[in-house]
Amino acid sequence: MRKLSRTITSLFAGLSCISSLSVQAIDLRIDNVRLYQAEQSTFSQPSTLYIEDGKIVEITTNTTKRQTTVKAADKVVDAHNSFALPGLIDLHVHLGSSGSNYGKDFQYLPVDAHFNSNLYLGVTSIVDLFSFDITLNEAKHLTSYKTSPNLFYAGVLFTNPGGHGTQFGGSALEVTSDDAIEDLWQQHMARKPHLTKAVIETFGGHGDSLTDSQLTEIGKRSKAAGLPYFVHVSTLVDGKRAIKAGATALAHGINTEAVDDEFIALMIKHNVAYIPTLAVYQNHSAEHETQQISSNTALLATVPDKLQHCLFDKVPEPSKWKNIAWQKRQLAYQNITLVAQAGITIGTGSDAGNPYTLHGSGLHNELQALSKSGLTNAQVINAATIDAAKIINAPELGQLKVGFQASFILLTQNPLNDISQVSNIQAVYKSGNKVDRKGLIAQNKKIALLGEECNAAAIIATTAKEIIDNFDSEIKWQAISDTMMGGQSTSKLAQQDDMLSVDTLLGKPGGFGAWAGMQVMFETPVDASQYKGVKITYQGSKVPFGISVYHNEVQDWDHFSATLQPSETWTTVKVPFAQLQQFGFGSQKDWSAKSLAGLSLVWRTMPGQQLASNKNTLQISNISYF
Repeated sequence: MRKLSRTITSLFAGLSCISSLSVQAIDLRIDNVRLYQAEQSTFSQPSTLYIEDGKIVEITTNTTKRQTTVKAADKVVDAHNSFALPGLIDLHVHLGSSGSNYGKDFQYLPVDAHFNSNLYLGVTSIVDLFSFDITLNEAKHLTSYKTSPNLFYAGVLFTNPGGHGTQFGGSALEVTSDDAIEDLWQQHMARKPHLTKAVIETFGGHGDSLTDSQLTEIGKRSKAAGLPYFVHVSTLVDGKRAIKAGATALAHGINTEAVDDEFIALMIKHNVAYIPTLAVYQNHSAEHETQQISSNTALLATVPDKLQHCLFDKVPEPSKWKNIAWQKRQLAYQNITLVAQAGITIGTGSDAGNPYTLHGSGLHNELQALSKSGLTNAQVINAATIDAAKIINAPELGQLKVGFQASFILLTQNPLNDISQVSNIQAVYKSGNKVDRKGLIAQNKKIALLGEECNAAAIIATTAKEIIDNFDSEIKWQAISDTMMGGQSTSKLAQQDDMLSVDTLLGKPGGFGAWAGMQVMFETPVDASQYKGVKITYQGSKVPFGISVYHNEVQDWDHFSATLQPSETWTTVKVPFAQLQQFGFGSQKDWSAKSLAGLSLVWRTMPGQQLASNKNTLQISNISYF
């Protein structure tokens, strides 16, 4: 018995020793690392970083380390005097979009791919400012079982009926009246958001937006709930409205007009942050003009080949508003300089998901643009780290101090001397775990994109026949409406006795208005250059409507159009090609009848516009060239 007792005692003593050792051992120790210190805008002397349970628990300098006992760790890394920055923060992303062009070249990537791209480039925290529930549920599921960026989200956004955000389909919180806000707010809070987003967007003054009282009420509720209040703006007037309504951050800067003293004073008085999102305004034009995005291959390692092919092999002309922003970029830079000089907090947001603004790399594009605006390298770094964390009330992020999350990037060269070194990443750590960057590349390369093949070889146009349709056979046309963008308009077609009837009913206008009508797409492009235009025989409609001739090179909805007048009796109208004008803000093309893709007849209301009649019927007996 005595021998057995001694054996048991020895066993428990051994277990006690093992337990004591495991308690003393730190998860990770990183030696010889220079830590960024935001307050001094400098890097520390070589130091040792102790990490436990994903957080920094102790920091010692090499001088101090000589005087104290170095603590044991389960894993030890020698950083060889590299420079450590806190993980970068992107304050404006949309996980439901991939950064591809819209239209027929749109390519869909799952959320996992966007997470991988962000982590690969050291973006360890992201703020989704508008995605549908299905996307956010996918994102939250990923964070539950794999290393992922910290996810903050607004859920869906507050907007006016048919306002910006509704054009993408799905659900947005459409404020029909001040009294409707209570119910909408409950829907917002049910999603357990980290912040609130509202939209002021009148599309250049042509549409409605949330009223001042509505913006203010949403702001009051956000403040009471302790939620940051981001407001989408694009003009100086709207920026001032957002500030007065209680915004804590402007999602988008004032990029095409000069800010004034009143704007600066309001920003200071109300302690509002400024998030310029230069990348989304400039990336497409920068690629079109100088191949700026595609030439930086280090930022594209996780971008699937097909997406790169779709984006870079044939870059379409940027839209009008992007061209305007590109031409006025120096004005946007000057605004940032004024904001910085006034001591206003600047944060980094890319608006990733929009064309040419890719997840992960979009934030690095934003850092470069902020540097071009005149910010010092330290100011750029702070905007992406400590200041971004403050904007979203995330006290555990943005700095490399005891008690903070151990998410950081290691750089060989000092980014205070050259901001481009932020993209020259040696290693990424997320919550104390080293990210397998090569593995992320491999994962994304295996992902199959959902989307058509892009940049297909041009098809030689066939010579157009004079008659387009005399409606003596099966229906060649199809009904079209804004339902494809979440709208409520309808269109119905019926053909009888060599005549086609189209009945349209316009619903409430969305961000791009409301529309309904019909279109015919040619099997192959046709060359109609031997004709002068299109003629149509019809009767009906109560209001003017549009006829559009589809130019094969126009890849968006900005077709060449003219207006037709209603007629109570049968009439034949000739529309010369010379009178057609390209509609909207998409890619601009020179007119040519050598490659036409189809035609449409459409009834449309613009945002905020009211028609004499939203219900119209038209009968057509012939459409041909003349």
